[in-house]
Amino acid sequence: MKILFIPNLPYTLRDHKRFGVEFFLSRGYGVEVMDVHKVLMPGYKEKVNIEYYTFDKHWEPKDESEIIERVKKLSEEDIIFFYGNEVRILHVMKFHTKAKFMTYVGGSIPTSTVFCSKVLYFKLQFKKFIKSLIPKYRIKPFSTDYFVSGSPKDELVFPYLIGKNTKIYQSNSRDYNLCLKSKPFASDEKYCVFLDTDALDASDYVLFGEDKKGDFDAYFKKLIGFFGWVEREFGVKVIISAHPKSRIYKDKNEIQGIKVVHEKSVELVQGSEFVITEGTTAISYGVFFKKPLIIFTFKEISFFHEHCCTFAKELNKAIVNIDNLDKKIFLRELENTSGYDYYKFNYLTYKDERTDTFEMIEKELFLP
Repeated sequence: MKILFIPNLPYTLRDHKRFGVEFFLSRGYGVEVMDVHKVLMPGYKEKVNIEYYTFDKHWEPKDESEIIERVKKLSEEDIIFFYGNEVRILHVMKFHTKAKFMTYVGGSIPTSTVFCSKVLYFKLQFKKFIKSLIPKYRIKPFSTDYFVSGSPKDELVFPYLIGKNTKIYQSNSRDYNLCLKSKPFASDEKYCVFLDTDALDASDYVLFGEDKKGDFDAYFKKLIGFFGWVEREFGVKVIISAHPKSRIYKDKNEIQGIKVVHEKSVELVQGSEFVITEGTTAISYGVFFKKPLIIFTFKEISFFHEHCCTFAKELNKAIVNIDNLDKKIFLRELENTSGYDYYKFNYLTYKDERTDTFEMIEKELFLP
């Protein structure tokens, strides 16, 4: 049996680990990664320019015909493991192959399920309605053979992938799985971790055709000042956990005296005294390890408020405005974990089981 993984964004080391490629390679399966970004998003990889990853079974088809030729060679015993690919190209592949299709929706996030602004909600609903009237924007349902759901919200966000014959497996989110295998970050000093959101220069902005979001100098001046306040008031060091796709912290191990660590978000959260963030999916790690958590904002990232607010809303937390720091509010929010269970059983897992999702997939589908 062969497993063909198809990510929709340019491949990274993070993808190699969290998409199951590393796991199934270690189990001895015939694994290949067909990186289709050149077909779906021409020019994206070069424009974003982050750290990418490749290995001997990774390749990038130049056009749709190369994709078709590859999937034609697969048998009904093989699996096409796709992640968020354009539905049109999935239909094209399905027409040309006998292989089964599987997706692992590894945990949705609040920004895809709730809104803090009623005005924004109705605007988005209106846009969806208009798009539904235009053929080229309509999402044609794609009934995948296997739908592995990481949390209850996944089934709400991706209903167009679930048909009457789709087999649904309810498991854990990718973030939950990473926490199961984690070991605390080794540090000689007590520290809190800043989970970088890449708010000013996220690679996702390129997907939406947006420019960089703000003044970097003003942003860092405010941020570093806040870190200094935290260190003085709480007797901890601040460590920056760089976003995996960060271009701001790329190749940096320190910024203005603050330590920067890459690809260690789970470990950093697990070993921390508490977590501070502008609002990121990595909040999941704080919830899993039941760490005190501060969601903060300030003037220079006011454009990010809706994103930040949805996380706060689902965690039943107030957003701390660091332009007007109040230690009492800060302490109150460190103690507030009232929304953790709700968040956990809506966005991270179904049953809080300690079985890795890829082990479950192997047992249910691949082993005799």
